[in-house]
Amino acid sequence: MVLCRGSVKERIFNPWMELMSSQGCQFVDNKKVIDFSVDEETGCISDVVCDNETYRADAIILAVGISTVQELTKNSAALNTREEFLKVLNLAASDLVSTKLWLDKKIKIPFARNVCSSFDDSSGWTFFNLNKLFDEHRNSPVTIVQANFYHGNELVPLKDEYIATKVMSYLSKCVKDFEAARVTNVEIAKFPKSLTHFFPGSYKYMMRGSTSFPNLFMAGDWIISRHGSWSQEKSYVTGLEGANRVVDFLGEGNYAKIIPLEEDEPHIQALRNLNRNFKELSSQFPLSNYFL
Repeated sequence: MVLCRGSVKERIFNPWMELMSSQGCQFVDNKKVIDFSVDEETGCISDVVCDNETYRADAIILAVGISTVQELTKNSAALNTREEFLKVLNLAASDLVSTKLWLDKKIKIPFARNVCSSFDDSSGWTFFNLNKLFDEHRNSPVTIVQANFYHGNELVPLKDEYIATKVMSYLSKCVKDFEAARVTNVEIAKFPKSLTHFFPGSYKYMMRGSTSFPNLFMAGDWIISRHGSWSQEKSYVTGLEGANRVVDFLGEGNYAKIIPLEEDEPHIQALRNLNRNFKELSSQFPLSNYFL
């Protein structure tokens, strides 16, 4: 795993957006998409409708999460007639809570990145020693730690001070020295319904990169792709795939290069083959569709 040496927004997205702006890309802020206009002759989307404005469009990529597509589908006369978008209503998203804590002393943390299960069985979480990962915190005299809670639905309504106390309680169970530390500063960000909830049977409701609209394409970590990437990397790859589909549709532009994944290790390949053979065999039994 490779982690960013600072804030993803500051290190990656801000410079990336500045570069695109310098090449003529225009970013429109505070314009919520509420619907689309469809050209009845071509079947293509001709306009993107926002709250108080309409934008002509040759091609569109929806690079958004499940909850955004669900809201669009419910309110869009163009989308709620299409089966692929109606199926998305069967999917689910969960909440992310990200915390960043400054402590009053330096604590020895064995590993820079740590993946944990919740002590109350409600969420999974990770925590990172930012002194070892972020350049800006490398020489700090105190420990700065970030903890992210996935499926953090129970944390979202809590006030920041309660969340910080809960995080310190969790950290203390992982590294004993946290018990003697005091929080001097805290930053907490909440992202309701921002994470894809992958559950058994959800695959059949997920969308592909192309849609029944010839010029509307999809990108995101929940979009079906043959690449094999996952999570944030998959969001990026499906975005490149969407851009390439736009080039195909418009008949102009340069294709983005997509680097393939490395081959699976032998034992992973063996397990994948075993799982595939088992599914093929089990599908031959009566009532097989009623079992996972």
